[in-house]
Amino acid sequence: MTRTSMIHATHSNERSPIHGIVVTEIDGFEVEYEVTWDDYERDCEWARTVIARAGIGSGDFVLSVTPNHELPWTGPFIRAFREVGATYVPVEQHGWDAPRFTSMLKRLPITVVFGLPSETLDAISTDADTVSLLATKPRLIWARPGAYRNLRRQGVDCHPMSPIGPALGIGLPGSGDAMHVDGSQWEIATRPGGLVVSGTAQRSARLADIATGLAGVVDRSGSDILVTL
Repeated sequence: MTRTSMIHATHSNERSPIHGIVVTEIDGFEVEYEVTWDDYERDCEWARTVIARAGIGSGDFVLSVTPNHELPWTGPFIRAFREVGATYVPVEQHGWDAPRFTSMLKRLPITVVFGLPSETLDAISTDADTVSLLATKPRLIWARPGAYRNLRRQGVDCHPMSPIGPALGIGLPGSGDAMHVDGSQWEIATRPGGLVVSGTAQRSARLADIATGLAGVVDRSGSDILVTL
């Protein structure tokens, strides 16, 4: 028996119909829903489309600042990075792990920063060399809303990225402040209390009008939804 034969054997077994169960807090309320393997594969397909449009490929080094509990949102992108041959470098989003973020940014040929949060940006803000390197070394930065606004005020080119309820919004070159959301799987509407998200008929879980606690503007671009917070 070899490692390869063991992998082939596991593929022949029946698997659970669900890829996982998401339990998360959205706008102060706990939301629980299933993600099937079909849901996950569609998420991965959309992620592959996004990173292709962003021009990410085998020569890229991706410095990812995303927590494990966000894998239902970010996992398909991590898989897509690996599938195209990009080198994936994870660090923690906490301020106390900022020295590792700085070390990876300085020592490796980082071309993409994925999911930069305010906590990390605040932690490196007193290090002028790191701030300068962040502004000039990566060709593409995806930043959380607070970090995005801060970097834009400093004149740093970057794109927004954020969970929007159970969906994920992510900016692309040419989209300005807007984030793209997979319109084949999600519907987003504005209500007096803010944005609400519903799953389309493609999603296995029946999610309807999930309050996000976020205020924003909704538009469309082809099959994608555009959300500006």
